[in-house]
Amino acid sequence: MKHPRLVPALVSIALLGATLEPLIRKPWDDSFPLSPYAMFAFKRPTTLTMEYAFGVTATGERHALTPHLIGSSEVLQALTVLARARGANELPQLCSQIAARVADLDDYADVTEIRIVTGTHDAVDYLVRHQQGTEVPRTSCRVAR
Repeated sequence: MKHPRLVPALVSIALLGATLEPLIRKPWDDSFPLSPYAMFAFKRPTTLTMEYAFGVTATGERHALTPHLIGSSEVLQALTVLARARGANELPQLCSQIAARVADLDDYADVTEIRIVTGTHDAVDYLVRHQQGTEVPRTSCRVAR
């Protein structure tokens, strides 16, 4: 073999090229061989609008509900359950189903009402400054015991 360093040199050049390749593509292109972490490549809005449900006690205090009470064991799937129910105009039925699940649990014995709202919150204000955004009521139902 005349050039014993040729193979290592070619491998090094290929790896260097693969490492630098993300610099020439758009920041949201996320693919092989290396990820530029597209989700962090550019500034994103911090405002989020979504449907969610919560319990309300007789004194008006909020009581967070688990995803299981909404209809799924996963948080994002519970969000999808709420969004689909709203799209199909089935929020009152979903509210009643949630209320029935809540009624059977001792941990929620103080919850007298379920509310489903569409909330718009700034993530930084909500999580850092504890400032709640706006909520639009969609439906509510009593918890029958």
